[in-house]
Amino acid sequence: MHRNHAKPRHGLDRRSFIATGTAAAAMLTLPRSAMGATQLSWIGWQGYDAPLKAGDFLKKNDIDLSTTYISSNEEIITKLQAGGAGQLDLISIYFGHIPILANAGLVEPIDEARVPGIEKIFPEFLDVDTIRKDGKLYAVPFTWGTLSMVYDPAAIAKPASWKDCLKDEYKGKVSITDDITGLISTWAPIVTGTKTPTRLTPAELKQTIDFLIKIKREHARTLSPNYGEATDLYARGEVVISAIGWDAQVAFAAEKDKELAFVRPQEGVMVFMDTLAIPSGAPNRDAAYKALAQAISAAGQTVMASDLTQAVVSSDAVPLVDEVNREVYQYGDFESLFQSARFNPFWPLQDDGEHASYDQIQEEYQRFLRA
Repeated sequence: MHRNHAKPRHGLDRRSFIATGTAAAAMLTLPRSAMGATQLSWIGWQGYDAPLKAGDFLKKNDIDLSTTYISSNEEIITKLQAGGAGQLDLISIYFGHIPILANAGLVEPIDEARVPGIEKIFPEFLDVDTIRKDGKLYAVPFTWGTLSMVYDPAAIAKPASWKDCLKDEYKGKVSITDDITGLISTWAPIVTGTKTPTRLTPAELKQTIDFLIKIKREHARTLSPNYGEATDLYARGEVVISAIGWDAQVAFAAEKDKELAFVRPQEGVMVFMDTLAIPSGAPNRDAAYKALAQAISAAGQTVMASDLTQAVVSSDAVPLVDEVNREVYQYGDFESLFQSARFNPFWPLQDDGEHASYDQIQEEYQRFLRA
């Protein structure tokens, strides 16, 4: 992050940048340019538009790309609810939010026949129930990764457990990032023993938040608003280990001449998947489908791997990414990867009488932020 994919105030936050602000948002309503090019309005994480900007795709298809960058997935939901569904052509968003959008009629079913290359997407991602409703596909997998433990190999030995960040010698040197889904998914199994961290009783949720508050107060250097700023702490030598991290931070740090490493601790890590979806009423649907196909093409996916150190979803792209990327994401052995990496269902949208609902998760997380 995504991360993401800045962070959602209640969702994944994996990104290295913050939203560009109102200047970009103002472009949402721009008409076709004077040159007659199609104005494609896209909203998502900074960097996720790179596959569309690569090569001659925009020029060849006479598309003028209008981008709006976000700092949380919730910004997309808010924009769509406020009328953006009639103005936006393409969004990139965390897969867990698709049921919210689909149930509200804010995104339309994907016509898979109009997406060349969709058959090359690994079934481990395309067949996830969360992005489907009533047998229809509402979002196309775009990229994924794991929220691993990041550490400074020049300062400490390779950690083995998430609990290693709680050692006394690391007090005040622990990185923690404002990432509700990542934090709870990482620590709830350790704190409560649950096997499915997105299915917590209210008591288990409170127990987990209490523990996260303890980490924040007693171990963390500070609460970073996003993973880019968390990486800056490593570059300045202020932190050496994380209570939550993102694989891509290794690449972010390299740009600052800082070497970092990551490990998937023995307790396991969370897998995230970001998707592409077409809002209902998209004014430039044809261009949106062309952009969608470009983003999941081998060429587009390779850009994601090289620029953001993120995982590809297309089998056609695997031979094109570098050896390090293939080693990290184990494309040829997903069975082994998913033994340590969890692809959790999204929070319950409604109160089922047993588990904490999506709204309850957000409310309790505010207590962590205020602490």
